[in-house]
Formats: sequence, C-alpha cells, structure tokens
Amino acid sequence: RYKKLSMITPKMVKELYHVCGSRSPIVANRLVEYLRKFWNDFVKADDNPFLMDSKKKYEEKEYLDYLDEQELQRVMTNAVKIDDRSGRLLESHYKKYRLNPVSCMAIALLLTTGRRTASEVTCLKWTNYPRSGEKRLVLQQTKTSKKNKMLTFKLGDEAVKILTTISIDRLNNPDSDFYYPVGDERNNYIFPSKDYGRNIGKGKTATSLHLIDCSKTWDALLKMSGIDRPMKLYATRHTFATQHYAQNKDIKAGAEALGVTEKTFLKYAKLMDNTVVEGTNKIKFFADKKPT
Repeated sequence: RYKKLSMITPKMVKELYHVCGSRSPIVANRLVEYLRKFWNDFVKADDNPFLMDSKKKYEEKEYLDYLDEQELQRVMTNAVKIDDRSGRLLESHYKKYRLNPVSCMAIALLLTTGRRTASEVTCLKWTNYPRSGEKRLVLQQTKTSKKNKMLTFKLGDEAVKILTTISIDRLNNPDSDFYYPVGDERNNYIFPSKDYGRNIGKGKTATSLHLIDCSKTWDALLKMSGIDRPMKLYATRHTFATQHYAQNKDIKAGAEALGVTEKTFLKYAKLMDNTVVEGTNKIKFFADKKPT
C-alpha cells in the first residue's frame, strides 16, 4: 500500500497474488492484469514485476448454468401470477409464498429479455420503455455498448406482457407494491424499492430509489419450482441465450438479442449443440445383423 511501484518486486507480487487467490482466484487474476497494464501505461519502465506466466495463474471456470425448458416454465409460472378478473398481479399468491412481487417481475423480465440484472433491468425507468412504435428497451449504456454500440433492444411478446402487467398493477391500486403516491420519485422506476428511506442498520439509510438485488426471491422461486442445485441470478441471461439458440439455431440473431458479439454467443450455442452426440450415434459400432 505504501511502497512505490519501483520498489515492488516479483516476489511481493506473487505473495499478494496468492493472498487474494485464497479468497477469489478470479479477483487475483484480474488484479495482476490491471497492475500489469497500469505499469505499461504509466510507469513505462522495463522489468514489469506484474508479468506472470499464464500457466501459473489460477484456472478460471466460466459459469454457464441455465434453466432447461421445463425448469424455465415452472419458474415463470411461479414468478408471474395474474388475476384474470382485474389483470393485476394475484396478491394472494405472493402473500402465500412470501414472494416480493417487484423482484418476481424483475426476474421474469430478466428471463424474457436476457438483459443484465443491475445495470440493465432493476434500474430501468419508464422512459427506457417507449410506448410508441416498436416495443423496445432503450438503454443509456451497457457493459459492451462501447464495442458494439447497441443500446436499443427489441422486446418479445412475453416481455411486453410483463411490463404491461406492471403498468396496470401500479395504477390506482394503493395495495400494489408498484404503487407510490403522486410526487414520489420511485414512480419513475419500473422496479421501485420499498426500502428507500428505511433504516437498514448500523445507522445507515437505504438511498436507492429502485430495486437493487432480487437474489433472495430468485432462490425462493428455484426452490418452489423443484430446482435443487444452487444457481446464480446471472443464469437468467444464460437461460435466455441457450433457449433462444435452441428455438432458432441463429447465432447472429441471438448475438443481437443479447447485445454481444457472435463469438461470445457461440459459447451458449455450444451448450445446446447436439451435433457431437448425433454424430457419435451415427457410427456403426456393430455389424448389421443378418436376417435369420
């Protein structure tokens, strides 16, 4: 912390790397890469102490779990319950299973759009969803927008239904978790936070006007849907990608829907590609039996 960069040795870097790696191998890898780049960009001296052989770095296992079609349907059924008479969310369902309706609908939108959680869904404002013209989300930026410049994403019918249901539920229904009095800033957000202004402990007050984290509701939905394996919330994005490819087999369209390059989307395509197994099953390991 207090040493000059010029005084840092490869041995120190190695010790720091293993200390960080004991908690998080991925963080340790990223830390060394950032420091290496910082040295090259600003110090610009020889003998960069942050150079490390890739073979000596921690192996990173990419997280690619997703819901299959039946699992997806069960989770969506539990997340979205609509009262056929009013068109609003069925309040008794969410109370019975102690589910947060705002989090449930955010998860439903994640699954039907493939968007990222914190930066592209839970922070959405109604201005990000133009009511005129083609149904779409217009974002200010995304994680990859600087590279591919994609900021507008078309919405499928189910995603539109989810947003329509929220719109109906929040209007003239004081009991709705989406409803707030006129003048409340939370009305600007699609997924408002009920915790805003509340004491969250240790003398701190919640300052976010919109939903931040819905992982607890995600875990609850998985459990009540009969899915026992632990699954990160980011699996919603993987689920959308794999199911999109499974239905369309179109890498270009999938990449555009997800807002990534075709190369990146290929990893999802591989998860659903049965070509290897199909090819293996065509091999004749035994001679055809002769008719008796």
